[in-house]
Amino acid sequence: MSHNFQAVWKPTIFREYIGVKPYPDNLNNFPENIINPKISEFHFILGFATEDYDQEGKGTGYFKRTWNYDYFNPDKVRELKKKYGNVKVIISIGGRHTDSSQYPFNPAEKELWSDQAIDSLKEVIADYDGEKDECGCNNVIDGIEINYEEIKCTDTDFAHYIGKVIKELKNQVPSIKVVSIAPSDLVRPHYRRLYQEYHDYINWVDYQFYDQKVSSKVEFVNLFRELSNEYQGKLLAGFSTDPNDAGKISREVFLEGCSELIHRKLLPGIFVWDANDSAVPRSNEKPFLLEEKAQHLLTGSD
Repeated sequence: MSHNFQAVWKPTIFREYIGVKPYPDNLNNFPENIINPKISEFHFILGFATEDYDQEGKGTGYFKRTWNYDYFNPDKVRELKKKYGNVKVIISIGGRHTDSSQYPFNPAEKELWSDQAIDSLKEVIADYDGEKDECGCNNVIDGIEINYEEIKCTDTDFAHYIGKVIKELKNQVPSIKVVSIAPSDLVRPHYRRLYQEYHDYINWVDYQFYDQKVSSKVEFVNLFRELSNEYQGKLLAGFSTDPNDAGKISREVFLEGCSELIHRKLLPGIFVWDANDSAVPRSNEKPFLLEEKAQHLLTGSD
């Protein structure tokens, strides 16, 4: 396989999922202490906006937020952005759960689904939008992410109906400047088709490396290079601190692999799933250790 992706001269972005699981006692706000001011962009990805399903388990396209609104409300986002000019906040659409079959992409009526999804997601975003204050934070929400792990349709249909949502939200909602997608090994063809048809609207690709077995640094680097052909320099490397993902790729393999990719000028950034687990450290470790190490790699810090 040829490798024709473009080199990335300097990493620019770090992303952290938050709000996606039950909350530990020490996570009732954005953990601003993990933000490295040297990173060009730090994204908190709020999860999830999930849709309602009918009695047959088919999606209606009516989305609502599931994160704790009191913990991550618009005022807290604005306050965070006042302190940190490099912070953006993204809403993740779909859902990643222990039993992901609870939230499949499986529209009841496909054309109606897209229209309903656009309208309901605009309402979710509007809950966070307000008048511009002294920090200029009228764009409280900066973007969206597509994060379906189970897809019950063809790759063509997935690309068409999700692509319509991405395109219309980016065109109709001025604050939506960033769009990302979150493919994994099991649904890779669907996201590949989506990217091929809507790559002009997609800024980043959060591939779930932690959702498949990756045993060595060489294997990780080779997989990244292979995926980079599909996603044209927009691919980010992802690691999970969720105990349910343990054993698929080790922290050592991930960090060593990222270091190698940075050395080769191929890695634009890193994302971590998820703050809810990182806030509860392993034995004798401080919270968010992986986030700290990853950002040090990206910024060349000691």
